[in-house]
Amino acid sequence: MSNLTGTKRFHQTNNIGRAKYTVSFHDGQKTHSDGSLFFDIGIFRNLKELGKFRQSLIEQGFKEVTA
Repeated sequence: MSNLTGTKRFHQTNNIGRAKYTVSFHDGQKTHSDGSLFFDIGIFRNLKELGKFRQSLIEQGFKEVTA
């Protein structure tokens, strides 16, 4: 993933530990104290909840990226 500050983006990862679906997303502004990007995370148990969350991110202007 590129280090583009100001770009709203997200990516999905499945089957991490006990979490079935996870979505990591960066709002284009949050950073750690060392200046690296801070990604929030959403954890979901079913596809219905995941789909609603992904749609809400897209409506807010987030773009999906692939690794």
